Amino acid sequence: MHLDYYGKSSVGFLLYGSRPYKYIKQYLNCSSIDVSMSIKILFGESPGYMIGSINGLVCLSNNLYFFLKEDKRLSIYICNPSTREILELPECHHAYNDFVLSIGFGFCPKFNDYKVVVVKLLDSVVNVRDPNCCLFSLGVEVYSWNRNSWRSTKIVNPRSVLTTSFQGKGYFNGAFHWGGRNLKSSKRMIMSFQFDEEVFRELNLPNHPDFQEENYFLNALIIEYQNFFSLIIKQKVNMHVYDLWVMKEYGVSDSWIKQLTIEVPVLEDRLMFRPVMSFENNAVFHEPWSCDRSLVFLML
Repeated sequence: MHLDYYGKSSVGFLLYGSRPYKYIKQYLNCSSIDVSMSIKILFGESPGYMIGSINGLVCLSNNLYFFLKEDKRLSIYICNPSTREILELPECHHAYNDFVLSIGFGFCPKFNDYKVVVVKLLDSVVNVRDPNCCLFSLGVEVYSWNRNSWRSTKIVNPRSVLTTSFQGKGYFNGAFHWGGRNLKSSKRMIMSFQFDEEVFRELNLPNHPDFQEENYFLNALIIEYQNFFSLIIKQKVNMHVYDLWVMKEYGVSDSWIKQLTIEVPVLEDRLMFRPVMSFENNAVFHEPWSCDRSLVFLML
């Protein structure tokens, strides 16, 4: 596959929602000119999932959040919409009944390499010391474009686990990011996978009540705002108002600041909005939680 993307100065975006679409559209500079690529040729009538996009390349998978079976395997593709080229990755290592928890895609500047990480929930057993607690392992598979192969590792009894509830870009500063939670303290956090060292790290969330929901899942949008790692989250007190939090120094917990407050237009048939994708020119698409799943475009 050719790696001639749209150019580092141009802006490539992918628009998607919580439900998979049969067509993925790549927008250039938010103009009406788009490049459409049907994923029906890859997945047939089955849903396809957009994992992420970087430098004009797109990572897709045939499934997500599912148990691997003999007749239900994981297929991952890297596509170049500008050239219509599609690369199917070699099948990663797995055992049947492994649960595919999440997939990440990004670029490793240190080695000039594109990588895909697959996180799986492996075997779990009841803790004999605490019957209410299960012991489990995470399987981590890392694909390297340069090597065209997978590398496997296993994390036994991890102290934290991905919640996968964060939407949005995911990739920033050579790492892919998810929502996470400490299994002992229940503390919420951001978990990142560093593509250069191929290790997980933890980032603290802003110290604010909106990030302390008791619900296990915390819906937030990861974006890059003015070259900063940022989060958009709905206010507790107003379901139509969102706050933009910016980490002024990546990895430093005390550098979080509330940058903006965004009010989403309230339409009669839409009770709540969920942010689904950000754009490099400080625009965000919101998707309503309703039968009418049209998208709302906001400029920040």
